[in-house]
Amino acid sequence: MKKFTALFLLVVMSTVLLSGCSSTKLSNSFDKDTVEKSAKQVIEALNNGDYDSVTSMFRDDLKEKLTAESLKDAATKTYDNAGKFNKYKSVSILGQKIKSTKEDCAVAIVVANYEKQKVEFTLSFDTDMKLIGLYMK
Repeated sequence: MKKFTALFLLVVMSTVLLSGCSSTKLSNSFDKDTVEKSAKQVIEALNNGDYDSVTSMFRDDLKEKLTAESLKDAATKTYDNAGKFNKYKSVSILGQKIKSTKEDCAVAIVVANYEKQKVEFTLSFDTDMKLIGLYMK
């Protein structure tokens, strides 16, 4: 039940923050390379089991909603049996605009190859490069 709750929190967080978003070209408020680097930094921290580091990257309003323990549960459920990280297969960076707040955000979709499976990460960042969404499948 705890694992389900953690995964549910990640999905809800991404859905709530990005609901009403429209895909756009990446805003001038973002640097594509910085978004990619930040996304890979999050994934590397997840791969190393450094969940506290990942939660510290969240925007303050989200830090209260997602603990390192619940993030660990979600990551474990999603790709605990994937094996060792091999390489990044693909990285796509796109812009989003949250309709309700008119806030620009950047979304990185990263496909990572592990020994036994691929994992797709969707990471969203605000203009301060704070993590506002994280989804793993």
